[in-house]
Amino acid sequence: MKPVIVSPEVCIGAIGKIDKVPRFDKAGQIYAAEVMAVSWSADHRIIDGATMARFSNRWKALLENPTSLLLHLK
Repeated sequence: MKPVIVSPEVCIGAIGKIDKVPRFDKAGQIYAAEVMAVSWSADHRIIDGATMARFSNRWKALLENPTSLLLHLK
């Protein structure tokens, strides 16, 4: 999964499917976690890496807690 920027685009994202994979909880027990692969590409002449990282982290937080989206509706 490699998003490619084509002019006049500045940024693009690629979203993969959700897979169930084994993970360990704090007690060391295995559980099934749902994981989605996401990849971003940006023109670094316009958008710096720190901005992309903040966007990606914010997007992840909203996906993990969709009720927080309601707080931002106007």
